Amino acid sequence: MSKSLNFQVNLQGMIELLSNHLYTNPGVFIRELLQNGIDAVTARKKLGNAFDPRVSVELHGSRTLAVYDNGIGLTEEEIHQFLSQIGHTSKRNNPDGPDDYIGQFGVGLLACFVVSNEIVVITRSAKEGSVTLEWRGRPDGTYSLRELEQQAPVGTTVYLTCKENFEEYFEFSQIEQLMIQYGSFLPVPIYIDNGRYDYRINEKVAPWDMTRSEALEYGRALLNTSCLDVIELRSTIGEVKGIAYILPYAVSLQAERQHHVYLKNMLIANGPSNILPPWAFFVTCIVNTTALRPTASREAFYENDMLLAVQDELGACIKNHLIHLAEHNPELLQRIVRVHYMSLKAMAVEDNELYRLFIPYLSFETSLGMMEAQEIIASGKPVLLTTTLDEFRQISRVAKAQELLVVNGGYMHDFDLIRSLAVTYPGVAVEVVDSVGFFKRFRELEREDMRQAAPFLRQADETLRKFQCSTAIRSFEPADIPVMYTTNEEITFLRMAESSSQQVNEMFADIVNIVRNEIYELPMAKLCFNYNNPTIREVLDCPDTDLRRLSIEMLYTQSLLMGNYPLSQEELKLMNTSFMSFLKLGLNRTGGGPIQ
Repeated sequence: MSKSLNFQVNLQGMIELLSNHLYTNPGVFIRELLQNGIDAVTARKKLGNAFDPRVSVELHGSRTLAVYDNGIGLTEEEIHQFLSQIGHTSKRNNPDGPDDYIGQFGVGLLACFVVSNEIVVITRSAKEGSVTLEWRGRPDGTYSLRELEQQAPVGTTVYLTCKENFEEYFEFSQIEQLMIQYGSFLPVPIYIDNGRYDYRINEKVAPWDMTRSEALEYGRALLNTSCLDVIELRSTIGEVKGIAYILPYAVSLQAERQHHVYLKNMLIANGPSNILPPWAFFVTCIVNTTALRPTASREAFYENDMLLAVQDELGACIKNHLIHLAEHNPELLQRIVRVHYMSLKAMAVEDNELYRLFIPYLSFETSLGMMEAQEIIASGKPVLLTTTLDEFRQISRVAKAQELLVVNGGYMHDFDLIRSLAVTYPGVAVEVVDSVGFFKRFRELEREDMRQAAPFLRQADETLRKFQCSTAIRSFEPADIPVMYTTNEEITFLRMAESSSQQVNEMFADIVNIVRNEIYELPMAKLCFNYNNPTIREVLDCPDTDLRRLSIEMLYTQSLLMGNYPLSQEELKLMNTSFMSFLKLGLNRTGGGPIQ
């Protein structure tokens, strides 16, 4: 037989948990008090009372804070129901229509226990015949309630006495700053008393209601910098109005997004926020919503379908603004791209809309110099795309002389961005370069010239086979380049592994040999001789096979040095011996005398 039992709740522990861990900043108690005052005024307006709405804050001495509102007040029954029950609020599930209240959870007053050991509430309801009541709540879960003889005006006053170690939050300047931070754009007049007179702190026009020039000036003061542009934000689904500033400095994709988010004109987040889509890293926004559902701490929003829809709508506002710039102010869009270049490239790879928007203005290293994608497209040339920086360096100078358009795909994201050009712009042909076979794009020799060069090529192949290199001959520009050495990542890896194996232990050498033996057909680098080069012509015509062999060896090692390739021990030995042989040969031919 089972029994239905009730949970036993440690109220003091619950209050400590909520008040000390629900909020990230002790100063949020000012926000909660202002919010309760505004909601009380809103509730009294619904009664149809004629009154001048007001919330005022006054510091009594250096330890007591009083927050007064002339809102609806509370009856004894409502005090027991709403002040003395955690999680119970008069503002949830409003039966009168749209939810005009800021608070929803019935835990806001607990924030006051962070800075005060007691909350004193003096209240008188706007309902006819109501009396003045005093409620005292303590963090141990106890409270007292009594009726006061002296009638107070309709409304509520909350008194807090400073708790030890929280004195800074009861300094006038700090209270004023927090009131301005949270309440500047609230619709009810809010006053603070400095001891001599009171003055209103919320007479400003909200940023989302400002003109463009006013918004830019506001952003300059808020962010202490001149932003590149300001964008109007609107979302029908979330009832969001706001503005987004395009930042004038580069922002990391990993950096937390810093935004100013308001709920019904009350600041709830001043820092990281999930209000914008993740790709909108290059803007900071100020937005106000009346429909999104906040978390209990009211420092963020629930990540539900509505929030995702709002992110999409606000993201569309940003994209449409940038599209407008592309049509009417491309110079400004180019400035934006230059500032946020690296991050925009990363996002363009992931987002097709952003790709189409930004790709024309992104710059790439090519064999013809730095070019924007729109220049690459307009050139009408087939695009040859390298996969690595080394590949680009191998062929760029020679490609330029042939007026070939080669794009360096070795930098982060550039390969994917250029390869996608053919999809977005069907008239653009993009081909991934085979650097080893790049020589095939050069002019072939006439049949008779090729026949005369054949013995030389056979000797060159035989000489360089042990270095995993085969040879070819073509005519290409510039003529001052005698040979062009090309390789790829696979060949480079095997070369480096073999070079390393010669310098370390036998076990590593055995591993390298196993890898080499597993490859069915060992890949070969290519050394292409330039038939246009006068020195190569002389070598081809040389009848001395030993001299030709020395020439091949020296041209090979020189090409490695020029390409900054690491030389193996055997290649270093080859370079030294061939150089010394040439030196001796030259000295012997001159008899040790001066060269004529």
